[in-house]
Amino acid sequence: MTLESREALASLQDIADVEKRTREAMFYSGCSMIFILWGVLVACGYGLSFWHPGWTRIGWLVISIVGCVLTALIVAMRLRSRPGEARDWRIISAMVALMIYGAGWSWVLGPVIPRHLIYAFQPSLVMLGMVLAGFWVGRFFVALGLVGLALILIGETQSEPWLRLWMAVAQSGTLIVGGLWLRRIGLAR
Repeated sequence: MTLESREALASLQDIADVEKRTREAMFYSGCSMIFILWGVLVACGYGLSFWHPGWTRIGWLVISIVGCVLTALIVAMRLRSRPGEARDWRIISAMVALMIYGAGWSWVLGPVIPRHLIYAFQPSLVMLGMVLAGFWVGRFFVALGLVGLALILIGETQSEPWLRLWMAVAQSGTLIVGGLWLRRIGLAR
């Protein structure tokens, strides 16, 4: 049995398509875990700032450190499971730079500007990061980031104490629902 060149080319294209979908599914699975993790942590942070306002600054610092460590562990486990694959560190580097930038400005401006602006700045920076990531990895991230930004802007119309609760639901909900949707997409591929 001999293969014609067109049949061989079609077979190679099918293999490449399956490989691409498998990589996307694995990427979505890893993102899903990270989104859900941060959704839960953000809900805890806003809950802490609502019920124990005196612990807000230190609480968010601890939550951010825990989240970054757990995110790094998830990424390390994902990388270890695919040892020979070429890696593109641009997106991770861009997100780290964006978060360091946001954390620095939040820390410096936190005591100076009104609290409600800080409650909108950090989440909107995260959602902007999702939009930017979407330029590399897919339209879903762009759409999720824009929905999150819209919810944050709606939240800016709320006054305290509802602002923190709105931000908890809007940001955590965006991350958790996005994570669950990514998991669903990843399983369907």
